[in-house]
Amino acid sequence: MLRRLEVQNLAVIREAALDLAPGLNVLTGETGAGKSLFVDALALLLGGKPEGLVGPFGDSLLVTAFFQGEGEERVLSRRVGARSTPRIDGEVVSLRELAEEAERWASLHAQHAAFALLRPKRQEEALDALLDPALKAAYREAYARHRALLAEKEALERALRQKAEREDLLRFQLKEIREAKPAPGEDEALEGEARRLRHLETLRARAGRAYALLTEEGGADLLAQAARELQAAARVDGGLEPLLQDLEGALRAVRAVAVELEAYLEGLEADPARLEALEARLALLERLKRKYGPTLEEVLAHAERLEEELRGLEGGEERLKALEEALGAAWAEVRSRGEALGRARQEAARRLEAAMGEELAVLGLPQARFLVELIPLPEPGPSGLEEVAFRFSANPHLPPGPLSGASGGELARLALALALLTGAEAPTVVLDEVDAGLGGEAAWRVAERLARLAQRRQVLVVTHLPQIAAKADRHFRVVKEGEGVRVELLEGEARVRELARLLSGQYTEAALAHARGLLEGG
Repeated sequence: MLRRLEVQNLAVIREAALDLAPGLNVLTGETGAGKSLFVDALALLLGGKPEGLVGPFGDSLLVTAFFQGEGEERVLSRRVGARSTPRIDGEVVSLRELAEEAERWASLHAQHAAFALLRPKRQEEALDALLDPALKAAYREAYARHRALLAEKEALERALRQKAEREDLLRFQLKEIREAKPAPGEDEALEGEARRLRHLETLRARAGRAYALLTEEGGADLLAQAARELQAAARVDGGLEPLLQDLEGALRAVRAVAVELEAYLEGLEADPARLEALEARLALLERLKRKYGPTLEEVLAHAERLEEELRGLEGGEERLKALEEALGAAWAEVRSRGEALGRARQEAARRLEAAMGEELAVLGLPQARFLVELIPLPEPGPSGLEEVAFRFSANPHLPPGPLSGASGGELARLALALALLTGAEAPTVVLDEVDAGLGGEAAWRVAERLARLAQRRQVLVVTHLPQIAAKADRHFRVVKEGEGVRVELLEGEARVRELARLLSGQYTEAALAHARGLLEGG
C-alpha cells in the first residue's frame, strides 16, 4: 500500500504530505483548491508528463512515494526541473523503470491519466483474472518452450551455413597445435638451455676464473695449510677439535666444487646447431601462445575446445533434424493450449460483459454498453492467440469504442466496476472523478462499492460527494492558503464540518446534524 506521499513545489503546493491508511482514503476541498494535484503527483511516478506542474517555489518539483507490502518496502521519487531524475530507493533509474515499478504498487484512473485501464496489457490481465491461472501458465510454458527450440534451430542453421568455413578454421588451428606437440612447462626448460648457449663465453670466463682461484692460485692449498696448523694446535688444546673438523669439511667441499667446475668447463662447448634449433622451437611455442593462450597449458586447453566444437559441427545435421521434429510438436502444443485459453477467455468475456452491464447501471451509467473483443493475432504471442480489447459506450446510440473515448468520470467508474468484478488491480487504487455527474441514490451506490473495494485494496479517492467522504477510513481536506495550499487530516468535529460543507455549502445546524448522521450511518 501507499504509506506516505510527499510533494514539493508541485503547481500551487509548496510542500505537503499525505500519511495514508489502509482502506478508503478521501481527499476533499473547495473547487480549484488543488485536490487533483496529488493524483498528478502519482501520475508523474507512473511516467506522466510534467508540463505546467513545476510550481513558483523553486526550479524543480519533487514527488516521493513510500510503498509498503508484505516484507517489502520501496521509495519511489521523481524530481522534475531542467531534467527529470527518477529514483528507486535512492538509486537513479530510467523513467520506464520507475513507471514499471510504480505500476506494481498503484493503479491510477483519472482524466488524462488512466494509465492502467487504457493499456491493452491491463485489459488482458483484468479478463484473465477470471480464468483458472493454470490455463495461462500452461500456454506460456508451451510458448516459451517453442521459442527456445526456435532460437536453438536458428542458431544451428547459422552455424551450419558457415560450417565449411568454420570447420576449415578449426582443423587448421588444431593441426597447428597438434603438429607442434607442445608440453606443459616445455618453454621454460628450453629457454634455460638456450640462455646457457647464448652466453657460453661469459659462462666459460667466469667459471674458469672461479676454478683458477680454487686451484691454480692456491685456494685449496691455503685451506690445507690452515688445517695442518690447526691440527697441530688441537694436539695441545682439544677444544680446537670442532674448528678443525669444520675446516676439514670446508676443504673437502672446496675440492668437490673444483672437481665439478672442471667437469662443467669441459662440457662447455659451443653448439650453434643446437642453439638454432632451440631458438626455432621457442619461436614456434611463442607464436602458439600469442594466438591461443598466454601459456602452453592454455594452448592445450584451446585444442580440446576445438575438438569439442568439431564434434558438435559434425553432428549438426542430425541435431537440426531432431529440432525440426521437436518444433512441430511444440507448435502443435502452443496451438492446442492457446485454443483452450481462447475458449476460456470467450466464456469469461461473456460473463464479464453481463456483470459489467449490471454494475455500470448501479454506478450511474444505466445505458452504458461494455464489450470484450478478442482480436486474433497473426501469430501466437506471449500471452495467447488473441489480443484482449475492452470497448465502451455510454450512449446507447453509439457503438462501443476504445476506452480512450470515455470521460474521466466514466473511466473511473469502469475501473471501479472492473476492480470489484475481477480483482485485477494493484495494491493501491487511485480514482479521480469517480463521482462526476453523480448524486442521490447513485452516489450512495458508488460510495458503498468504494468501501467494498477498500476491504481488499487501499483506495485513494478525490471527491466532492459527502456520501463517499463519510465512508473514508482517513479523510484529508485541501485548503487554499495565500498563494499555496495546505492539507489537513480531518477528525472529529472538523470532519463533521467538512461533510456539512459538502452537503450544503454552509455550517447550519441542519447541515451539521445531517453530516453526523452520515458518519454514524457510514
